Amino acid sequence: MQNKVFAIITAAGSGTRFGAGAKREMPKQFQSLSGKPVILYSMTAFQKCSEVSEIIISANRDYFDFLHNLAAKHKIKKLSKLVEGGKTRFESVKNAFKELGGGNKDFVLIHDAVRPNIKPSMVEKLLQKAFSAKELIPGVRVTETLKRSNRGYISESVRRDDLWTIQTPQIFRYKVLKDAYKKCGRKNDFTDESSLVEYAGYKVGIIEGSHDNIKITTPLDMRLLKKLMR
Repeated sequence: MQNKVFAIITAAGSGTRFGAGAKREMPKQFQSLSGKPVILYSMTAFQKCSEVSEIIISANRDYFDFLHNLAAKHKIKKLSKLVEGGKTRFESVKNAFKELGGGNKDFVLIHDAVRPNIKPSMVEKLLQKAFSAKELIPGVRVTETLKRSNRGYISESVRRDDLWTIQTPQIFRYKVLKDAYKKCGRKNDFTDESSLVEYAGYKVGIIEGSHDNIKITTPLDMRLLKKLMR
């Protein structure tokens, strides 16, 4: 029997670093990118990926109607649930995970809504590798020279060998994530789910991602993506 794959899209951020919070504009994950809401690109990629069974989105409740209408208009039939996000990304993903009806053989894929340049082929490649490697994340190797500073002066040069910048989607077995949440207790300062899973004592594999899998953090990222995704 084929493993069931749940895709969680985290979309509860307010976008303060992008500027949306200060200007009271729509958060970046719902803003338009080349004529489409940023989050729609991820929704469409997972809809087209044959391995993905269900899509669950964690978001601010104020945008539930927006997301329902978006899914209906663009025939995102795999969208099964919208879940209220938390104060942090960690809490938002955890809230969504609690709503899954998963089993020991199932997998959970977690993706940032603000990484829109995701293709079904990339998702399928990651999933096929994850089915054998179990816990898996994508990343790109650090190529720049790294320095550590102290009070405005260089204190140390950091070796970049074996250093990666990590991306999403990240993929884990359902039972592993369930155990990791149990083991972490009230600790909630994890910046991503791979850190949570590592904390729980599991090994996490890494695979080469793509430099085009840009996370929208600033308006410059949006401009770069517009050029990449023409």
